[in-house]
Amino acid sequence: MPPSDSSEEEFKPKTKKAKTTSSKKKKVEESSEDEEEDDNDAGEVKRNDSGEPYFELASKKRCTVRKWKKAVLVDIREFYEKDGKQLPGKKGISLNLEQYKALRAVVMDGSLDEQIKELEG
Repeated sequence: MPPSDSSEEEFKPKTKKAKTTSSKKKKVEESSEDEEEDDNDAGEVKRNDSGEPYFELASKKRCTVRKWKKAVLVDIREFYEKDGKQLPGKKGISLNLEQYKALRAVVMDGSLDEQIKELEG
């Protein structure tokens, strides 16, 4: 590598273009339509290879109810495909029943939705 010369031009990163509000609004509308379509499968209980019940949240995301060391867990996790099988990935969280009930409470009383709407603008 040649020695750097003080007369070399300084590196300047390219600036990113700001997204327009209309395209953002269009994406929100599209995602709302997708959510409505996905709601058809939202309540459908499926079973994995171990017989544990799960709900498909998206094409690669699941909510599984499982038992581990006598504890019931609600596991929300990304999945990946290997050799034709869906396997759990590292990204996810397992909630014990106390944690699940706390999350459920803020969903049921509308607090979570209020905070989401506040951030959406």
